[in-house]
Amino acid sequence: MSKTDAYPETDEDPLTRALGYPYPTHPEDYLFTGARAEPLPADFTFEGLTPVIAVGSNRSPRQLERKFAPRYMNGPVRIAVTRIKARDVDVVFAAHLAGYGSAPATLAKSPGALTELWVTWLDRPALDRMDATEGLGVHYDRVSISLDVTSVDPTRPTPKTMLLYAARCGVLTRDGSPVAVAEIPSEGRSFPVMSQIEMLQHLHNRHRFNEDHGFEEWLLGLIGTKGDKARDAVEAKIIAEALPMRF
Repeated sequence: MSKTDAYPETDEDPLTRALGYPYPTHPEDYLFTGARAEPLPADFTFEGLTPVIAVGSNRSPRQLERKFAPRYMNGPVRIAVTRIKARDVDVVFAAHLAGYGSAPATLAKSPGALTELWVTWLDRPALDRMDATEGLGVHYDRVSISLDVTSVDPTRPTPKTMLLYAARCGVLTRDGSPVAVAEIPSEGRSFPVMSQIEMLQHLHNRHRFNEDHGFEEWLLGLIGTKGDKARDAVEAKIIAEALPMRF
């Protein structure tokens, strides 16, 4: 797997993709069937599936569509995605950049916060594919965690233990503090909050390679294989100021 971008190439505008993270979610629990989100049947069977927390883009049907395109799977895809709320944690920016230019998310301890998370319920082939898209050993480690959670829909299961892709290099900081992802709903936040575009503009202001590079030119220079060297340089500065993962 390439470090630069674990996701397939698309014909999307690269700036739209970079700035759109973590992408729109669904208004309710849903079933992803490989190309679209459908209502999750009331009698859906969760038995035998592995619950994996989606803190960022993995909660979005659009991102699942990119990751689980038919050409990457040997059979049909059926992924249940359910919404939960977790106490004393928040979704913050991770101390690295995605190969498509976004500042991605991870989870951090945050006493008093009540944060929306989603759970993807994966069979073995889907878990293997998700692993392949997450940069295991480079950007993320897959860990097992227990959180204080409640199901938004009480008819859905509330797993006591789930898997999480935890940012290997820790949590991105601004002025010494983690920064919460504005696009993720949360109550009782204690961290400063920034949107994706605000965070990327902040990183541009601090870490652009050339004073003459405007924001869009700088961001395009971070994307894909051609952006490896520039992205590595920015990541090195982000990691130097990062805090370790705690949740």
